[in-house]
Amino acid sequence: MDEAQTRTGRAAAFAGSPSGRAFILVLAFLMPWSHLARAAGSSTSSAPPSAWVKPLNFQRADHPEDADSGLESRLLLEDRQINVASNETFLHFTRQILTSEGVQNHSIIKVDLDPVHQSLVFHWVKIIRGTNSLNRLALSQVQVTQPERNLDQFLFDGRQFAVLPLEDVRPGDILDYALTLRGDEPVAAGKYTGSVPAQRHEPADRLTTRLVWSQGRHLYTKNHGTEAAPVVVKKGGDTEFTWDFRDVSGLEEEEPLPVWYDPQPWVQLSEFPRWSEVNRWALTLFTNATTNSPELARQINVWRQLPDPEQKILASLRFVQEEIRYMGVESGSNAYTPSSPSSVFARRFGDCKDKTLLYVTILRALGVAAAPVLVSTGHRKTLQDWHPTPAAFDHAIVQVVLDGQTYWLDPTATYQRGPLSLRSWPGFGRGLVVRPGTTELAVIPESTVLPKTTVTDYFFVRVITQPTDLKIVTVAEGPDAERLRRQFASTGRPALVAQYLNDHAEFYPDITTAAPLEFQDDQEANQVTVTEYYQLGKFWTRSAPGAAVVFRFISENIDRALRKPKVFFRSMPLGQTYPEHQVCRLDITVPGAVNLELGNKTVENLAFHFHKTAGATYRHIWAEEEYATLTDAVPTEVMPDYLLELDRVFDMLDLTVFAYY
Repeated sequence: MDEAQTRTGRAAAFAGSPSGRAFILVLAFLMPWSHLARAAGSSTSSAPPSAWVKPLNFQRADHPEDADSGLESRLLLEDRQINVASNETFLHFTRQILTSEGVQNHSIIKVDLDPVHQSLVFHWVKIIRGTNSLNRLALSQVQVTQPERNLDQFLFDGRQFAVLPLEDVRPGDILDYALTLRGDEPVAAGKYTGSVPAQRHEPADRLTTRLVWSQGRHLYTKNHGTEAAPVVVKKGGDTEFTWDFRDVSGLEEEEPLPVWYDPQPWVQLSEFPRWSEVNRWALTLFTNATTNSPELARQINVWRQLPDPEQKILASLRFVQEEIRYMGVESGSNAYTPSSPSSVFARRFGDCKDKTLLYVTILRALGVAAAPVLVSTGHRKTLQDWHPTPAAFDHAIVQVVLDGQTYWLDPTATYQRGPLSLRSWPGFGRGLVVRPGTTELAVIPESTVLPKTTVTDYFFVRVITQPTDLKIVTVAEGPDAERLRRQFASTGRPALVAQYLNDHAEFYPDITTAAPLEFQDDQEANQVTVTEYYQLGKFWTRSAPGAAVVFRFISENIDRALRKPKVFFRSMPLGQTYPEHQVCRLDITVPGAVNLELGNKTVENLAFHFHKTAGATYRHIWAEEEYATLTDAVPTEVMPDYLLELDRVFDMLDLTVFAYY
């Protein structure tokens, strides 16, 4: 399936996330390297390109390496030409199909459509087979559909797909098609934002971007991961910027990567000179220009009666987080402009920008200093390397200042509990605080409230002919408590019991449930405790008659936290979950004397800390293992040492006991 795709300078909606800690990028600003073209609704037509367009011809080239490369197709040409004054983007793609799989995946042209602001014009669609050029442009076969996308994330939009299936495509064919997108969403107050891709995931013979820029407007560029400079030509009242990349290798990403790491080189384009200009743009969006409805005013008055400011902040936050359900209707101006607070309050739903403006409006009415903050859930701290642009952001949260202390609160983060001092936020790193006078991105410090899960396994080991009793007590704190709270609130107890049993069976196959699951929630301390009861049959093993019996105790939560990367020899940093803090304690009662290795062991490097200690008396064994990540990224230069130390931890993990009974 082929998609006519490009980044046309459009800043999309602040979609946020309904899942609290697990932020999902949905309907967010398009990533700078994305080549997704958002085009017109049902107004699809055909015509020659506009006079300003300078179509390029692709070059046939032999690539003998393709035979053993596993490639299903090769991108011969991707030409993007953008005229800012006329608000048009011309797109020309040429691709050679190499395999039957390539026929399957690239014989449909699919254009993502925005019916409110844009229209789509096809110029040509051809299949080049040998010396023959076969016309495949048939407007009667273009189907405009309404895709059901992002519904599982409670986001609804008016976008459409224009789909053109191509007939009789064969391996060896060259697909050549061009189209123009006219119009764009008026998101950035008439200013242009965009990007120039310098590499794709697939190899490309040629990637070009030509930008036709009007004199009197200033263009700011910022290179990211590339030293490429455009060819600049002045013609009449316009200036043309052209980036031309030849014989570009495909980019192979080395998963897992840090969430903020962008391996693809690109050039940022922006008409915003300073962050203060972006702030002025955001102020026009995040300003409540309407009088609060009587219903909202009455509810604010209820919170006003609470005895202290922190209670007002927390009560209204919980209301916005959990009484205003997460749902976004992202069509027309709703894609980027928050709905009025009174409207969101009345309908009881909204996305992150809606909930943020509502919460800020409530807090200010309560006399609390509050401001919207625009953040990037993906780029995070690397926003400090960007030129100012609205396209940097995909989520909105709220900055609250109380008694000289600053809190960064997310109105979409459900299941948070406890006082302000126990509220956490992700490591966004940078954000734009939307209030008069903002001139730079703000540093968002790392939250001091960190996740921690402590699992204590109580084993009562009987003689070899009898089962072993196992009680597992899990205590989750901070964000981990919110995760468990959400899990128990959204999943039926029978399903949870089955899920937990299956998880343990990975390590203890002969396991059965002995008593009902228990759940305790200390909301004031933001701490959740789960207690499980099991019996283990065939827990002991004996290699031969008279030999020692062996039983192995598994540190399940730490075992699951430790993962070796699939790519060892890396040119990109390794991403790991951060912050993460797992503790496993073993409390074991045995029927007689045992033999095990005691003492303390520690492994520590810049990526993680691991510590293990174990001890025993005549019939009692105890052990504790602790694993905590120290960063979200492992640099490539320390990977050999990191892998060796990870192996050391795997060797130390768990507890094996030998006994003669």
